[in-house]
Amino acid sequence: KINIPKLPVFTTEEGIKTIKEFFGKLIDWKKLDDLIPKNFKRISKYKKTGKAGIFAGSLELVKEGNLEIKQKKLFEDIYIKEIK
Repeated sequence: KINIPKLPVFTTEEGIKTIKEFFGKLIDWKKLDDLIPKNFKRISKYKKTGKAGIFAGSLELVKEGNLEIKQKKLFEDIYIKEIK
């Protein structure tokens, strides 16, 4: 019998919810990494799932017309801004 521990995952839905909590404060460009929840940011092995959840959530909100997203160059920081 194999026991595989379940690791915490930051889902797209949680990413959307987190970003929506910042609505009203995203009037200027904000770094995507700044929106990763502290509990996912603190532990390096969870940082990737935190970033993936926020990124996926931001893409959904861009698709819905609520956000703009930009990145100046490949592998540089990603920024988001609320569309009013």
